[in-house]
Amino acid sequence: MSPNTTNPQVRARKSTGLQTPLLQFLAGEHSTAIETLWPAPHEGFFALPTPRRHAVAMLLAGIGGKANLSPDRLAQFVERQKDRAVADLLMGPAHSQGLMKMLAKCGETLWSTQDYADLLALFRAETSNQVLRHMQEVTPRALMPLLLLPPQLRSARIVSYMPHLSAAYDLSAAWNIIGRISGEAGQKRATDRWNKAASRQSLFALASGDLLPKAPVVFTPPPELPAAFTPVRSAKELRQTALEFTNCLEDYNWAVLKGRMAVYVWNGTPKAAVALNWNIDGWRLAEAEAAKNEELEDGPLREIVRSLEPLGVRIGSSVESVYNRLHRISQLNDIVVYPEEMAVKSFKDRCDLGDLWN
Repeated sequence: MSPNTTNPQVRARKSTGLQTPLLQFLAGEHSTAIETLWPAPHEGFFALPTPRRHAVAMLLAGIGGKANLSPDRLAQFVERQKDRAVADLLMGPAHSQGLMKMLAKCGETLWSTQDYADLLALFRAETSNQVLRHMQEVTPRALMPLLLLPPQLRSARIVSYMPHLSAAYDLSAAWNIIGRISGEAGQKRATDRWNKAASRQSLFALASGDLLPKAPVVFTPPPELPAAFTPVRSAKELRQTALEFTNCLEDYNWAVLKGRMAVYVWNGTPKAAVALNWNIDGWRLAEAEAAKNEELEDGPLREIVRSLEPLGVRIGSSVESVYNRLHRISQLNDIVVYPEEMAVKSFKDRCDLGDLWN
């Protein structure tokens, strides 16, 4: 006879298919999996300390370590073993130190599987591990600055200086721009300098200053785009394109003819007028719109971006715009945070299209 039919604790865990409203509220997407281990009224699950509830949700979601236990054995393990054993099962001995104490600060409501995956990835990394372990409260929202910044900038000092998410987006953009200009060596110098900043103002002053070119820059030729893009090479062609798309592209004829802007027609669906601007770090996508200045949906825009990025075209705000925002933060003693500055940016927002002059 199978062990699963003779073990009374296993029989006691047989799913009823019912979930109490409290379980649904606290466990969210994990409630069905948890109900199969602790059937209604789920006393066994509710009796677990907060860190263990988070741990079992992650193990049942298949992230973290390999449990290699049946669901019932897993429930018994989480209920009975020491904290360190549960942490070792979830993360492995090399990364488990301090995990359960950190999970105790994650709140009573379970997180989404993606948020847990982000949390474990950050906990495994040395710099962000220290930040997490010293946070007073760990929430998916609190992780956002860490996730937006490159790993090299995820230090407690730099994270503590982030006044809002928009600042984290811009500091990350500045670090990437420096890499395009000066390579990994330039990024390392910036990382070392920024991590020594004595204040928020100092950090953002250093970051904005590092974006200023050391000498006048010279435009480079625009990239040769794939066949789906038709280049617009003259004032006449620019006028024809402006008429075809019923837009104001002709206003930029001097920028195109001087070589600081390149215009193309993307022959996708729908057709789109695409403009690249030259910045101090090279070419960036400045605009992509269908006829009559109609914004593109995410699908066509992503298709355009996939064609441009391998050719070195940067997607995002102009260097001048990033500089201006960072410099502004460095000048303020008190910062008023607006809702849009705390928002997670969509793909289209991150492209920051429409800035054709910078």
